[in-house]
Amino acid sequence: MEKKSGVIYDGYPTMEEIKAANGWPTEERFAQGPVAIAECVQEIPCNPCEGACPFHAITVGEPITNTPQIDRGKCTGCGMCVAACSGLAIFVVDKTYSETEATISFPFEYLPLPEKGDVVDALSRGGEFVCKGTVVRVMNPVRNDHTPVITMAVPKEHIDEVRTMRRLRLPEPGKGFERIEPEGVLDDDVIVCRCEEITAGEIRKAIREYKATSVTEIKRRVRAGMGLCQGRTCGKLVSRILAEETGKRADEITGSTDRPPVRPVTFGELAEDGKEACDHE
Repeated sequence: MEKKSGVIYDGYPTMEEIKAANGWPTEERFAQGPVAIAECVQEIPCNPCEGACPFHAITVGEPITNTPQIDRGKCTGCGMCVAACSGLAIFVVDKTYSETEATISFPFEYLPLPEKGDVVDALSRGGEFVCKGTVVRVMNPVRNDHTPVITMAVPKEHIDEVRTMRRLRLPEPGKGFERIEPEGVLDDDVIVCRCEEITAGEIRKAIREYKATSVTEIKRRVRAGMGLCQGRTCGKLVSRILAEETGKRADEITGSTDRPPVRPVTFGELAEDGKEACDHE
């Protein structure tokens, strides 16, 4: 049986999915300079990229589950949308960087950050090694809200495939993971739930003042875990703060309750499914 591929099966989209959902710049547009590329192929309620573009080049529109469309004529490749994308699915590609190299700007939320001039492993959408890349720029202003944007140069023939870089200071093969530095206690102003912008301080308040004792109770009090990722990103951090505040072990903390649907479903789809079910009875 032929192996199925795509974001649902592999966790990352194929080129066909990207072009069908978001389009793709023409070679003529690439020749004009840097341009943003959206690789958001799933219909989820999300549109921060639309408001982040100062040139109004990105459109999500109604319904909010539309995949983003980029007007390449308006796009200047400024990169404001890269850090704003909750799904880390927008990149800026510049094929005019040099005769032999092109650059890609991508979000990178791992520590330690690379430095300008570092030679790193450039990876594909699936996290596989593609080639060596050189860090050209590291952008991490306050407006990026803790989402640094790395610009990396790679050989032109690999630019459509490369989408990120390997994390630094990973353990050698055969050796266990070693922490770069002690985790410590998160500062109160650190954002734990990115979807709902809930800080560690707000979670501690829910525990101390409202006596929340589980991830679900915190979710009800301050909405941490009620966003687009449904707690996939923040759940472990919420559990960690609960353990710190209550003195419990991590395995004693009750996680949140997962509830269907796992993706947005319209009333029309539900009604149609119900009609089909009635027809079969």
